[in-house]
Amino acid sequence: MMTPSSLRQLPLFNGISESEATLITSDMTTMKFDAGATILHEGKSIQALWIILQGSCRVIRTASDRSERVLDELRTGDTFGEMSFVRSAPHSATVRAVSEVAVCTWTREDFLKLAESHPTASFRIVSHIAAVLSDRLRRMDEWICEFVENHEQPHRQNEWQNFRSVVYSNWNL
Repeated sequence: MMTPSSLRQLPLFNGISESEATLITSDMTTMKFDAGATILHEGKSIQALWIILQGSCRVIRTASDRSERVLDELRTGDTFGEMSFVRSAPHSATVRAVSEVAVCTWTREDFLKLAESHPTASFRIVSHIAAVLSDRLRRMDEWICEFVENHEQPHRQNEWQNFRSVVYSNWNL
């Protein structure tokens, strides 16, 4: 079970008050999964934020040849489901337990209730989620660049550089 003080130690909930943490944890649900169990299915949608209380999970994506590719390994204290939490969309990957796993979930519906009553806390949480997603996007961009530079022919490298220049031009961050 997630306690208010342990919730406040997580990066996503940095800066929230004890009373806000108490409110959030009262809405959370704790679940346990055996090793090998699928927690989230790629292509399905559950609008919840998941926090690993104990154990480890793999984030897996199905390739076009139906093989599975491990994108990341998550451990105690890590979160997943952020993209579907902030936007109603199918999960982009499967999350599978590597060991016995305990997680707690917080639904988007409960987040929206918090946003009405505690807008500053909800803003902080969304800002932290944006930072997590930005870091993951940056890692993927680095991985793609490395892959293209090491595995593609020179004309593909030029195409990739052109694509990146279009995607990242005129950004006002």
